Amino acid sequence: MRSWLWRPGCFKLTVTLGVIVALLAVPSSAEGAAAARLQDASGALVTVPADAQRIVSLAPNLTEILCGMGLGSKLVGVSSYSNYPPAVNRLPKVGGFAALNVEKIVSLSPDIAVGTMDGNSETDIRRLRSLGIAVFCVFPNNMQGLIQSISRLGKLFRNENKAKELVGNIELVVKHIKSKADKLARTKGRPKVLVALDVKPIVSASAQTFIGELVATAGGANVVGAYTIRYPRLSLETVVASAPDVILVTGHGSQKALLEELRQLKRWQEVPAVKNGRVYLLDPDLTTRPGPRSAGALITIHEKLFPE
Repeated sequence: MRSWLWRPGCFKLTVTLGVIVALLAVPSSAEGAAAARLQDASGALVTVPADAQRIVSLAPNLTEILCGMGLGSKLVGVSSYSNYPPAVNRLPKVGGFAALNVEKIVSLSPDIAVGTMDGNSETDIRRLRSLGIAVFCVFPNNMQGLIQSISRLGKLFRNENKAKELVGNIELVVKHIKSKADKLARTKGRPKVLVALDVKPIVSASAQTFIGELVATAGGANVVGAYTIRYPRLSLETVVASAPDVILVTGHGSQKALLEELRQLKRWQEVPAVKNGRVYLLDPDLTTRPGPRSAGALITIHEKLFPE
């Protein structure tokens, strides 16, 4: 049995690890050799054409993964905030990944849509399927989930060599940075890190988020790492008391405006990161999207934590 855990703008499926990583190819008696029945990360059996030529991506990170696998020419629609690589900006937009434009997706007549369990609405996915659109869901909620998702999509689109290349590059960087970070932590300690996604109120990211995992792998000690809430709201007093050595400002919108608002907060100058000039602006698309560019984000964060 499985249960859906609803959170605003997203859905999460609580399943066993075996179901999450499974991708079972089962021939469909109805479709014959032209199609296959594949089990996605949600446990749903999806009828997939043998050679899908029209693909819709339902989230920005999935757009980046698909393009990284050389499937950009087959994309006929992408989510509203898909902006990388730049060529996807010319494609029809199908709504925000948490609020899809179902009618637009149907009008594009896709062979398959690729969705994420870490953002897309269960309601939207069910509606698309009820309208005859094949939706294959993956679950790139952390680094291991990202690697598994790329591998599953490689199998789905019969592009396993490219998927292995992407996975190999990510794993190589993760291994290298983790090794460096562990060595530095033994001699210098782990700098305390605050991730600031917003300031009114101050919103951070716990260890349960993708960027939280990047911070830990890069060698940082997340000041809200132990929080059970993924994106906790913090008072200024909490921030001051946590005394972060490094602050990573990585919210969407105007990051400079976010930083300026932080500077206006009373007692802000008491924070070690502020005193020592270690408040950094990071590209939120790089740091919050589990995709091929996440390896670069990990390197960037590591360099901010250990500039020497």
